[in-house]
Amino acid sequence: MSINSIEVIDRGLRCLSANMGVRETEIFISTLLREKFDYTRWRQSFVDSIATFEDLDALLKQTKEQSQFGGNADVVL
Repeated sequence: MSINSIEVIDRGLRCLSANMGVRETEIFISTLLREKFDYTRWRQSFVDSIATFEDLDALLKQTKEQSQFGGNADVVL
């Protein structure tokens, strides 16, 4: 694993822990591993629905309205 990969994993774990807590972070990671989660396939469903900037704006608005996250993070596509 390259240094960049290690740094990204470290930052990701710190982000998850800070926003979800250690217990929920562990549940999240174990669920992804157990379910053989395919992020690329899951993410493609969002990308396929975006044809225009208006589509993107609508998706971002809908995502923010449905989010249960208590922080101020923007949606990252």
